[in-house]
Amino acid sequence: MDDDEGRSGDTPAPAVLHRRPPLTSDERRRALLAGLLPVPVAALLLTPFALWGPATAGDVVGAAIVYGGLLGLAAGFVYVDRVHGRQCPRCGARAVRGSGTCGTCGYDLELRPRYSCDQRHAIYLDPGLCECGRRLQPLPVARGVGREITLMLKIGAWLLAFLLGMGFLLQMAGPAGG
Repeated sequence: MDDDEGRSGDTPAPAVLHRRPPLTSDERRRALLAGLLPVPVAALLLTPFALWGPATAGDVVGAAIVYGGLLGLAAGFVYVDRVHGRQCPRCGARAVRGSGTCGTCGYDLELRPRYSCDQRHAIYLDPGLCECGRRLQPLPVARGVGREITLMLKIGAWLLAFLLGMGFLLQMAGPAGG
């Protein structure tokens, strides 16, 4: 009896991929700033090598464009990915940063509950019955990568500062054995 009732009125719709809404002008500006700001910062950090070392201004500009550009591409990608990560999988609306639920449909954005039958026919966002008639079981909560990304960026920044500092100290010490 429960199965008959569930099939007629309790069958949830499968999770569908919504087209991501375009970035707003403020979000585009922030992404552009995150992508371009590392270039002058890298140039500023590399300037002592041109002033007190054997590097020329052209070397500093080239290195700033290459390394600052790579860091800028990574920062811009992470920013846009995080903006799109706030999109509700149920209705497609973008949630406000830091909110736990979607303001449009009330979906829990922190836990992002997902359901599937034991045959894994489809992924559903609501409990109920699968199209095959089996009861949907909750899937494990998907792990986020926020802490891992932050840790890797911190390690990368520390390593860059360490290598730049060591290179600067070696340039100050002068040639060995000369």
